[in-house]
Amino acid sequence: MVARLWTRQFSLALYWLILLLSYTPGIVFAENPLMTLSVTSFEAGISYRDVQWHAPIGLITNPCSQADFFVVSIDWGDGTGEHKPDTNIRQQQFSRENQNLVVENGVYLFWDDTHIFARSGNYVARAKVMLHCLGDPPGNQEAVNEITVNAYSRIPVNQVEFRKNETKVKEVAGHQNVDLTITLDAPAPPSGTWVRLQATPAGTFNSLPPYYRVSNPGGIHGDAWSPCQRHAQPGQRLGCTQSSPPTCFH
Repeated sequence: MVARLWTRQFSLALYWLILLLSYTPGIVFAENPLMTLSVTSFEAGISYRDVQWHAPIGLITNPCSQADFFVVSIDWGDGTGEHKPDTNIRQQQFSRENQNLVVENGVYLFWDDTHIFARSGNYVARAKVMLHCLGDPPGNQEAVNEITVNAYSRIPVNQVEFRKNETKVKEVAGHQNVDLTITLDAPAPPSGTWVRLQATPAGTFNSLPPYYRVSNPGGIHGDAWSPCQRHAQPGQRLGCTQSSPPTCFH
């Protein structure tokens, strides 16, 4: 009698727990996350907007056929707080008769070009998707993916050389090509090291972008990188100096 009563009470409590959970918005740490990072190594003190490198850093998946609520955010775990990244997600009307705005099923890209890690270190980023599939019972679902990311210190430039036919040069005639080789003080980290290059006067080299990314293909001491040949204007003398970030003046 006692055992039967306990069983009925336990069953009733379990029933109410299941009923409560069915009406509570879900928070899911998914095995197949809806928001993932394709880049987990970053360089402290600089943003992708600074270096004008606008490659996407992650993917967002909408598992619904159509979602009538779909919001994403990311918190890098460095004290800058949760915010919405830039995405290529677009809403559209479900149909002519039903003008609810929906996000179609699919995989989307996201960027966060303006974010800067102020200090090097390991961080746990929290990527979050809140969604509601059209036609489902009320209540948004929340899927969270926690990802470890690394921010690396910037590596100083050791030297910058100009070479022509594999020989170091300080002068070059106008309209000729020269090779620009950048060598760092130490191997570049997995994030690579962005090196700022400036020409004085402007237009000295007609194909010089504001930044180069020096990577470490083989773990050598002091990465050396020759991005491509630079085309010099007439009567220009070549020389370099360093600053923070490292700057090359011609």
